[in-house]
Parts: sequence; C-alpha cells; structure tokens
Amino acid sequence: MKKKLIIPVLASTLIGGAVVGNGVFTTAFASNNAPTTTQAEDQKDDDNIVELQAKAKLTLDEAQVIALNKVAGTVNESELEDEDGVVVYGFEIQTASGDINDVKVNAINGEIVKVENDANDDENGTEESEENDGEENDDNIAELQAKAKLTSDEAQTIALKEEPGTVNKSELEDEDGVVVYGFEIQTTNGVQDVKIDAATGKVVKVEADNEDEGQEGNE
Repeated sequence: MKKKLIIPVLASTLIGGAVVGNGVFTTAFASNNAPTTTQAEDQKDDDNIVELQAKAKLTLDEAQVIALNKVAGTVNESELEDEDGVVVYGFEIQTASGDINDVKVNAINGEIVKVENDANDDENGTEESEENDGEENDDNIAELQAKAKLTSDEAQTIALKEEPGTVNKSELEDEDGVVVYGFEIQTTNGVQDVKIDAATGKVVKVEADNEDEGQEGNE
C-alpha cells in the first residue's frame, strides 16, 4: 500500500484533464502508428514539468530547507507543481508528533505559500471513510519510516548519481514488499523513475517514465 497525498502516481498531478468524448472514438479508428491518448497525456505532463522547471528559481533542496524551517519534521513526499498560477514546491512533512502537514514554497522567491495540516483538512468537510483512509495512510507512512535506514537526502544523492538531472517529485513507498524512496528525475533523456532501497541504498529500479506509462496504457 502506497501513501499518496500530493502525487497519487508520479507525474500525475502536474497537469489535469484527459481527452474524452469524440477523441476516444477517433483514437479507436486511428492507425497503429498514431499516438494513443495516454501517450498524448504523457507528453503534456513532460512539457508541463519542463515549463515549471524553467520558471523555478530555487532548487528542490533549497525549497526543502525553507519548508523544514517552517515545519520541522521528515519529508515524505515532494513535487514541483502549479498552485493557482504560482509555481511551487509542495512538501508533505510528518512532524515528531505524527501530524502530517502540506507545505507549499514559492519556487521563485522562496515565500511560504501555504501550510495545511491534513488532520484539520479532514475535520473540515471530508467524509468519515476518507478520514479513515487518511489515518491508515498516516500509519503506513510511520511504518515505512521506521523501516527506512536512509534519509530522503541520502537516497536522493544515490538516485542522482544513477540518473543525473533535476528531481521533480519524491516519496517513501512500498515497492513489492521493499521500502523504497521513489524519485522522478528530469534528465536530458526525459523523465526517469528511480527507486532506492531505503534500508540498503541499493538502486532497485530505473525506468523511463513515459515508456512505463505507455506500456500500462497498452495493456
């Protein structure tokens, strides 16, 4: 079970919407060489990431320092995203008390855009089933953190040695029973997903994000 708050699937929240309606039928009758709907969405995602990176003045590490100065704790997930027209780095931070906070840092000037406690967010209008899901996810994150021997920064260093580039998103997750740090890295060859064993530092998986999603879309 993966904890997904900011990014249910890597590279999924940066661009919304999908081609629907007549586009579905058009794809059905297109030639085999024509791009699928999934491939078109992947390209939009990649283009959007590049656009956000071009606007960002701060690196992920610089923004993370600012976020942790605001809310001390452990970063579970992070991503570069558009927040109401503002390019921000979003961080999910778990405090020593176990609270989960979403912290948004302006990627241009370093200002704190938003600090939101997930528990308070649940109390302000989510349904009971959603609250229970949130509690289970928080418990799962705490369990993963207990098993992890490396910090997010240590794992990121390993990931960037394997695939040099810019980290767009990261998360602590369960990969087939192995606790890993997952990184989405924008490289000169496109977006790469890199998984690092959180206990040993071993590179568990490296794959092109677009190829992986393209294969899933064709299944």
